[in-house]
Amino acid sequence: MPNLPADRNSALTAHEPQFKALFPAEPEAIPRVRGKLRARLEEDDLGSIADDVVLICTELMANAILHGCIGFPPGITIKLTVEWSDAQLRVDVRDPSVVRPQEQEFSASRTSGRGLILVDALSDRWGVEADPVGSGKTVWTELDRTRRRAS
Repeated sequence: MPNLPADRNSALTAHEPQFKALFPAEPEAIPRVRGKLRARLEEDDLGSIADDVVLICTELMANAILHGCIGFPPGITIKLTVEWSDAQLRVDVRDPSVVRPQEQEFSASRTSGRGLILVDALSDRWGVEADPVGSGKTVWTELDRTRRRAS
């Protein structure tokens, strides 16, 4: 179940995200985007949380490709944005589907379906926002930078 904040942009200002990527809805695109994101985080001295952020983004990008682009024509794209302040880091992954992701119950025998469990464990808050005109959704997550990270 998502942890919804009272004000989802509470610690972020209205500025351009520090990282943006528009990529094809193909699994092969994920490593390239992930590498660029890691480099950008390390460039801004966020190496201490880079593993968590990159894992979260990888899971959300994979979910968007595998579940959020089903039935759409080839060439569809997914948008990833990451922005941060001294207090918080926010990730947004937008795909064209209006279908909300469903967190699966944990199963030690299943090899898939753990993405949102990982996102929930690594995030301070996460949720889903429908596009106001019904043309997709954004799955978002926030990490409080003041909280000590295990990675």
